[in-house]
Amino acid sequence: MTRDFLVTSTPPTPNGDLHVGHLAGPYLAADVFCRAQRALGHRARYITGIDYHQTYVVTMAQTQQRDPADLAAGYGRDIHETLTRARIEAEAITVPDDAYTAHVQDFFARLHRAGHLFRRTWAFPYSRHTGRHLLEAFTSGNCPECLAPASGAICEICGHPNDPGSLLLCTDDQGNAITERRAVEILVLPLEHYRDRITAHYERHRAGMRPHLLRFVEEMLSRPLPDFPVSYPADWGIPLPVDGYPGQVLNAWAEMLPGLTHAAADDWTPDSHHELVQFLGYDNTYFFSLAHLGLALAHGNLTTPTAIITNEFLHLEGSKFSTTRGHLIRARDLLARHGADAVRFGLALDNPEHQRTDFTEAAFTHKVETRLHAPLARLRAVLTDHDPPTPATPPPLLHRYHARMLRAYAPETFSLREAAEATAQLLSLLAHRATDDPDLALHGLRAFTECAAPLLPDLTAELHHRYGRDQNATNTPRPRAVPPARPLPQP
Repeated sequence: MTRDFLVTSTPPTPNGDLHVGHLAGPYLAADVFCRAQRALGHRARYITGIDYHQTYVVTMAQTQQRDPADLAAGYGRDIHETLTRARIEAEAITVPDDAYTAHVQDFFARLHRAGHLFRRTWAFPYSRHTGRHLLEAFTSGNCPECLAPASGAICEICGHPNDPGSLLLCTDDQGNAITERRAVEILVLPLEHYRDRITAHYERHRAGMRPHLLRFVEEMLSRPLPDFPVSYPADWGIPLPVDGYPGQVLNAWAEMLPGLTHAAADDWTPDSHHELVQFLGYDNTYFFSLAHLGLALAHGNLTTPTAIITNEFLHLEGSKFSTTRGHLIRARDLLARHGADAVRFGLALDNPEHQRTDFTEAAFTHKVETRLHAPLARLRAVLTDHDPPTPATPPPLLHRYHARMLRAYAPETFSLREAAEATAQLLSLLAHRATDDPDLALHGLRAFTECAAPLLPDLTAELHHRYGRDQNATNTPRPRAVPPARPLPQP
């Protein structure tokens, strides 16, 4: 049965180009997932965006003494180009324009008219030094839940949301200690109103959720759910389309849901029968698993996620990648040095799916060379003068490879690590046996070009052209062309 997937990855913040930690996260995973589903005969739409209205754009613009809008547009173009270089092919990468802004404002105006948004008094820390109400990147302190350093709105370590006024040892973005609080009337979505429907949603879709996300949701549901701020007092963002809240814009995290639905159009409705699969870093779990789900339930005619596939942090030499602190390797630099397929393979092999992993370029280079390039070089050398075998059923051991790759690509068991590891083990076995059994080597290489194509699109296209099942006995070179998606063989 053909399935229809609508796939998203969290829109990146354009306060810098993508670093390697970003690339290892939802963007690569979503691309591999979509390529695999299409190869299996399903349909998959992949959409994301550029998250212009995060306050981190403002703080970076201050640091660089640039206009925030110009900075966001420039880094947005860089991000788009880096994704292209990594062969990550989203159907739509939205940026705010007039149509986008109108769609987002209409979404919240409708929710307000329907009585789903409520007025609440919110106590914001206030800095006389900057003249700002402190939220998101404008403030930092310690998480009241786990005590880790955190900015306003969310703790990246435990995933819990925070009222900026609850941060411990709160400072503004210039390091000034804050003791003043100012009460502001804002609009919120009361998530507690949707408790029963949220609970039922996760009971119904547990199979599509990663364990850390489920544990977080269960922990949040063990206490009253917090109100989710839809607006806040700031001058960077989309103006709130509701009278009576002067000087307020939409919370960038609230904006994100209708921003993504704008790109998907009618495919984000239940009538479209799409399965919504969302890829995101664990630090964004609260927004997607609860806040966006609550907004979708309030709206009443939006598809809700059947799978949320999270990843943990990839660290660089023991510390978190950070654009703000300059502790990073730019993704485009790594791509320039090693090529898209090598980067995709290396980041998949040690992907931080369920726990943090550490990246060093020396270790990355060694693994890609020994587990991808070296065995492929051995296979190419052995098969240079070997004619393809006559059509035959592939050896049984290849059935297991097919089965493991199908499992790695399924939404309920999706795993970049498993796909890369199974592929590395196959290549090692084939290289070891190539001299004694060149027919196995060629059958195995063909299986590799079919099953690993979602992970290694350019390399497998090249090898398919040279060794694929449609080549004649002499392997006469043909004009280079990227072949259409090939069906993955069933075990």
